[in-house]
Amino acid sequence: MPKKTFMLHVRIVDGVHDRAIEDGAFVIQRVHTDKIPIEDHIVYAGPMAGYDWQAQKSEGDVVLDLSGGTYTVMPGLFNVHAHLDLRHPYKPYRFDEFGTAYRTMIIYRRAVEALNAGVTTIRSTGLPDEIDYAVKKAAENGLLQLPRMVVCGRLNIAVGGHAWNNYISQQFNGAEEFRMAARSELARGADFIKIGLTGGAASAHEGMADKQMTDEEILAVTQTAHNAGKKVAAHLGGDRAIQDAVRLGVDSVEHAYTLSESTARALKEAGAYLVPTLSVTNCSDYLRGHGSPDFQVRKLEEAAAEHRRSIARAVQAGVKICVGTDLLPSDPIDGTVATIREVELLNQVGLPPMEALKAATVNSAELCDVDHITGTLEPGKAGDFIVVEGKPDCSVSDLRNIRQVVRSCRLVWSDLPGLKLRRMQVTPDGMEMDGGTYRKW
Repeated sequence: MPKKTFMLHVRIVDGVHDRAIEDGAFVIQRVHTDKIPIEDHIVYAGPMAGYDWQAQKSEGDVVLDLSGGTYTVMPGLFNVHAHLDLRHPYKPYRFDEFGTAYRTMIIYRRAVEALNAGVTTIRSTGLPDEIDYAVKKAAENGLLQLPRMVVCGRLNIAVGGHAWNNYISQQFNGAEEFRMAARSELARGADFIKIGLTGGAASAHEGMADKQMTDEEILAVTQTAHNAGKKVAAHLGGDRAIQDAVRLGVDSVEHAYTLSESTARALKEAGAYLVPTLSVTNCSDYLRGHGSPDFQVRKLEEAAAEHRRSIARAVQAGVKICVGTDLLPSDPIDGTVATIREVELLNQVGLPPMEALKAATVNSAELCDVDHITGTLEPGKAGDFIVVEGKPDCSVSDLRNIRQVVRSCRLVWSDLPGLKLRRMQVTPDGMEMDGGTYRKW
């Protein structure tokens, strides 16, 4: 039998409207069945006034009256730039230090950590050995309680290009090889295709803005992906390369360490998405704590100020911005987790609090092509949400006060008055779930 949960007298940030509902009712329904896909969904998300919740209540339903505090229910967070097998410091050579079987266990652990941190959807931007496809299937089939996964398989780069020394990449030369690579990932079930278009911080012998793919190679990928109805994401550091990428059909720009006003306008006009990953250029203590080489820390520190200015230009131009970290979604950084820190950094460069929340929810859902399922709180959509103590639409740092996480109407953990449930635990008692890359597996 269906069972509803009523949250009464709660603030609602639904991802649709520009203002919160101050005294709202939020209702989800869970259908107790083994049927896949699960039919749980949001029933109501709106004002208390005029909603006769008592007439909707049945025996066995759960009622939470949250009028005793300030609680805001909002969509679950997205992290749309994550590599769940991340290991610091980067190796200067290509080597599989984990092996496929153990890497799979690490990725599962990191996905659980992310869900505990309130990240209900992850866009995986490069993983080897088809592991992200397997994790996605496990999540979709209800085998494991995990975030939703949006996957691309490996990162496709030019020979000797960015991340050539990282096991997540595969190297190609020429348009036809890149076209074949895109087709191969689409055949495996890729939700999008990822390319490495410029240099970055991973190697000492490349500039952050070096263009490493030809226009013909880029176009081969975008045409192939678009013909299949899929998007293309590109690692992009420099302004000129970003101009070329947008002109050639790249759908999402990852990083944008340098971005001019004119290029920001081009992004806006093309309807392209921007995933700034500001966390990467604002985490020197984190990198040094992992023993990252001096050249990597220096390159990112030197890029930091212009990176912030560049993203501020994108904000002013009205570019649609999404939240991704390039760190683990749950990595501890600056007193919170990386995903929430990224939202704070976006706010600092000019994105108003409500827009910063939309970057972490509905904008990212649109980028991932799952906005018909999740990303907003609307009747009929999946129940992926968090409850925050405070008003994150007024002060984004209130996101640090998550009190409940729910994925597909399934409770992950709760610290709300009247509903206490310990955090999802997959480890031995006493081992916390907030290790991130600081734990040496």
